[in-house]
Amino acid sequence: MRRYINLLVILVAVVAAIPLFYTALAADKDPGLVLKKISGNEKEIRNVKITALDNQEDNLLNRMFSITSSGSRYLGRESSFSLLDEDPDWYKQYVKQYPRFMRGKTNHGGFYEDRQMIAYADIIPQPLHRFDKELYVEVLDKKTRKTETMKRKVQGFSKQSFPSVWDVQKTGNELKVAAATDGDIRVYRVSLPDKKITGGKWITQRGQTGRMAQYTQLAETDVNKPNHILAYQEEKVDGDGSVKEVNTFIYKYCTNETKKLKPPINIPLRNRDDWKSVYNGKAVYMATEKKNGGARLLTFDGNGKLKADKTFAIKYQSTGNPIPEIKNGRLYFLIPNDSREKACLLYVFDISSGKQLYSGKVVQKGKRINPRYVEGVELTIE
Repeated sequence: MRRYINLLVILVAVVAAIPLFYTALAADKDPGLVLKKISGNEKEIRNVKITALDNQEDNLLNRMFSITSSGSRYLGRESSFSLLDEDPDWYKQYVKQYPRFMRGKTNHGGFYEDRQMIAYADIIPQPLHRFDKELYVEVLDKKTRKTETMKRKVQGFSKQSFPSVWDVQKTGNELKVAAATDGDIRVYRVSLPDKKITGGKWITQRGQTGRMAQYTQLAETDVNKPNHILAYQEEKVDGDGSVKEVNTFIYKYCTNETKKLKPPINIPLRNRDDWKSVYNGKAVYMATEKKNGGARLLTFDGNGKLKADKTFAIKYQSTGNPIPEIKNGRLYFLIPNDSREKACLLYVFDISSGKQLYSGKVVQKGKRINPRYVEGVELTIE
């Protein structure tokens, strides 16, 4: 009997301690940091979030937190559900507004939306045949809330490959679905009047390049919006895996043409990690750090021709590599940790004019607080 009484006492103690535990966590959710304006318009950073690490020497467990113009928050102290919630705002709105349609749809690149419809495409394995794959397309009429579903067995990819949908766009009465593996890219056509998926066009196919090649889609500034092009990068590699050549291409949905980007001769693009490359419906942008300080931005039109080559003046002495982001007609440039300022620095420029619209730095709120070494590791623009 005494054993059960002891067990009951322990259980009561644990239950009583839970609120105290979460109260302690709640009190430690603010690292006391804020992104503070130095110059420019603070409206330019309303949708900016810096994810950073606390690298104090006495802090054995480097904690990650987010910083905005309104304050900061420890990520490691939030609930597991909150940490996993990395979906963009438009996706969350879909889930809220069209819950039945959104069930099981997790590939952000598989969505397309216009005034009349939302479309989703994905490639899924067939249950009874492990190596057989099926292209699945579902279209929602936003007015009637009715859906149409189309399926087609995927042909041409090797049994060992795992193709995925990169992009979905609409041209005329057709949807075009770009699907890819590392060495193959194919665009399928979906006839909306006939509710039928037809065979598509191979943009690239393994063995065509002379060397082994790997393909990656460039980041799209507005994933679910109407677009006219698909931009992707090709890495040609030798048998030992070393990269010998890097090229960037634009596929035009309306004409089924593929155009190769033509960068200036004096710009090496072999190491793609040195460049931040994104595209929208009209252009491809490539941003990088200049060796003598500052940023450089290349702008290519839908035919792959270089239309602008701009340099943005920035003075910094960073212990880490700067992080560029491009969105909403803006170039965002994060300096992870400036050794002079002992802080993360953020600059915002207008892409068209080159004008600096904002500059700011991460500071600690309050007084008499010792400065900490904070390293920015990611820049997110909603």
